[in-house]
Amino acid sequence: MSRLLASERQTLGAGAVGSLLIAALVVVAAFIVLFPWFPGGLRLEVGSTVERAIVAPRDESYDSDLLTEQVREAAAAAVVAEPIFDSGVRDRQLDELDRILNAIDVARANRVLSASARESTIRAVPEPPLSARSAVALASASVERWEVVAGEGRSALGRTLTGAISEDGVGEGRLLLAGYLSPSLSGEEALALSELIGPLVVPTLVVDDARTEQLREQARAAVPVVHASFTRGEVIVPAGTVLTAADVEALERLGIRVTGVRAGDVAGTALMALLIGAALGGYVRVSRAASLRSARRQLLFAVLLLAPAAVAKFALPVILPDFDRQFLALALPLAAGPIAAAVLIDVSAAVLLTLLLTAIVAFVTIFLPGTDQGIVAAQLETARLALATVAGSLAGIYVAANADRLQRFLAAGVASAGATAAAAILVWLAGTDRGAQDLLWIAGAASVGGVLVALLSVGAFVLLSRPFGIITRVELMEQAQLSQPLLRRLQDEAPGTFQHSILVGNLAERAADRIGANSLLVRVGAYYHDIGKLVGPSFFAENFGEGENPHEGLDPLQSTRVIQQHVTGGAELGRREGLPDAVVQFIPQHHGTRLVTFFYRQAAQDDPDVDPELFRYGGPKPQSRETALVMLADSCEATARASTDHSREAIELIVEATIRERIEEGQLDECDLSLRDLRIVAESYSSALAAVFHPRVEYPEPTARELEQRGIRRDGDGGGARPAARTGERSDGAPEEREWSIDPPARPTPARGAGSPPPDPDADPDAELGEDDS
Repeated sequence: MSRLLASERQTLGAGAVGSLLIAALVVVAAFIVLFPWFPGGLRLEVGSTVERAIVAPRDESYDSDLLTEQVREAAAAAVVAEPIFDSGVRDRQLDELDRILNAIDVARANRVLSASARESTIRAVPEPPLSARSAVALASASVERWEVVAGEGRSALGRTLTGAISEDGVGEGRLLLAGYLSPSLSGEEALALSELIGPLVVPTLVVDDARTEQLREQARAAVPVVHASFTRGEVIVPAGTVLTAADVEALERLGIRVTGVRAGDVAGTALMALLIGAALGGYVRVSRAASLRSARRQLLFAVLLLAPAAVAKFALPVILPDFDRQFLALALPLAAGPIAAAVLIDVSAAVLLTLLLTAIVAFVTIFLPGTDQGIVAAQLETARLALATVAGSLAGIYVAANADRLQRFLAAGVASAGATAAAAILVWLAGTDRGAQDLLWIAGAASVGGVLVALLSVGAFVLLSRPFGIITRVELMEQAQLSQPLLRRLQDEAPGTFQHSILVGNLAERAADRIGANSLLVRVGAYYHDIGKLVGPSFFAENFGEGENPHEGLDPLQSTRVIQQHVTGGAELGRREGLPDAVVQFIPQHHGTRLVTFFYRQAAQDDPDVDPELFRYGGPKPQSRETALVMLADSCEATARASTDHSREAIELIVEATIRERIEEGQLDECDLSLRDLRIVAESYSSALAAVFHPRVEYPEPTARELEQRGIRRDGDGGGARPAARTGERSDGAPEEREWSIDPPARPTPARGAGSPPPDPDADPDAELGEDDS
């Protein structure tokens, strides 16, 4: 007992550490998947158009920096710039005139150039260039006349720029310039000066930038802070509105538009991930469910949960908000994960996965940017998705549970689609904005989702079962077919072993069903548990037939090696032939670490000090209820068959003694069969074996009437029966009398193999070479 408790504590401790590690891994993976970053989705940016009205989710009042800045800029722009007279303008423009006149004078004095070349050079000096007429007048003027023209130009420009000229008064200033020219100038000279100094007339009134900016700052400071206020339910942005910067600011203040990653969202995501990990770890810890006891099963649970969660996380931002009322979110195959969990793990784990997935879907829809409660009817979208997820998943789970053929997955997809549509219609009825066309979209989207659910659940079933060490009912049903190559070989090469395996399968399956174990796995495991005897079938008692016992020429240790080979060789054969690991494990575990009792006791008669470990199977001990049931059924059937007393009482004693012996040997220490289970198993095996070995009633001889009806008459001596005379045809056409006798056959007696020890019902059940030892 202390050894059992220590082993149990060690197993529980290792399981707890593994569960904590898996839970921590799930927390990290869930946080990564649910991290508040969303691709696509509604973009509430300046210039984008809002298709549905956005209302305030709560009362909110704030100082609008954006509106305040806009009003202040408008006040500053309203300030009129104050111009002042710049006396430096006249001097700068006169200097520019002097530069131009000097350049023209140089060109006039250059006698190397021809007259036309000088005219071209003079024409190009000012900007814009002079006309040809003016250039000719300036080039041909005498020195005295040139000096008069130049002086008149300086005087007229200086007098013009002495006055105040605004930006708008430049044209008037140039007209005033023409009035300042002396009447003594010829028309060509006056024209040349107008073209020469007209462009030099510029505004003399300039804006005082410092003063103007000071006035604008005073205007800005005079504007008070603009206060924005919204009440819950008030329309912030009407439908069809192009968003302005002020609209975007209001959406951000109300938490409807989020830019970047907020610390609160990250904290919420971390808390959600912790809740998911705690739910998984707590379920495994409290329920002690065998389906989630191993780390691989828990990892599979995490994969089936986080894969649809990732689909929801990255698909929902693209298709929500559903402004066009196409209900595309219903087409997401989220129910595929729970359905696959129901088939690969069990129904209770699938229901837990459904609840967690529904919570994740609701969490994602709430945290989606632009799909929160600021959007009208967004609450209904969250409710619709949550109800559709839970309804579609549960419907698929209940149909696909214990699926033994692929058609069940199609049925599960249909059920999931129907339940999803029903849940969506329920929420549709609760809304106010609904139309008949919505029902068509709901039906279409749910149907697409149902097809995808069926395909993906089948894919998960096929792809994930082997990597995670899970054998499904469909695969078990295939392996249970007696036409399988290994079972066919067993029928042909070891018929006694085959019949023994079939009987063990029937015994163990019935008991497994009564204690809630996997009865189909038990039956298949029993069918294959002795396939190792194909290596040398004639060395095992059930296959001796009328032949000689091959162990007669071997010593006990040699015979033990041959017998042990059916375990190691059977496991190798099963793996080579592609049997699932869940079935192969029955081969080494159905003998556990027991002794090959018959040959050990033979060896002990010759050498009492012989090492029993040489005669022990390599194990391991049964690790599950299913393999333990096959061990017990194998021993009970072999011992009951070897016994000469097949009464109900004797069989009950055999079964009780066999189970007690396995407990005393510690063979059941590592599986979770309870005492109550063992009592049920004992009753099941006893009743089944009593039915198998029930006595037969000896039938009396046929009556005279029966013989007469069959055309047979009794011989006069009563030693048999003869047929009534039959009329034949001789070669000459005369009738021919034929008769023959049918004597009742002698009742056969069971034959034992040559050299087999006689059964002793009072001896230990393992005292003869039965199937349990061979």
